[in-house]
Amino acid sequence: MGNAVKMGDIGTNHGDCPATPIISGATSAKADGAYFARTGDAVDCSGVVIGGGSVNIG
Repeated sequence: MGNAVKMGDIGTNHGDCPATPIISGATSAKADGAYFARTGDAVDCSGVVIGGGSVNIG
């Protein structure tokens, strides 16, 4: 099972995109005051979150 990430968490660098914060997430699920990020949510370099496997929250 993978790790959950939230808005504001710093992603990893890939190609021309440096490690930048996740800037969007699910508005229906929060932890520590931040929304959970999902595959396809935006990061601050015009990229998106790419995930794999399963993450169960709750």
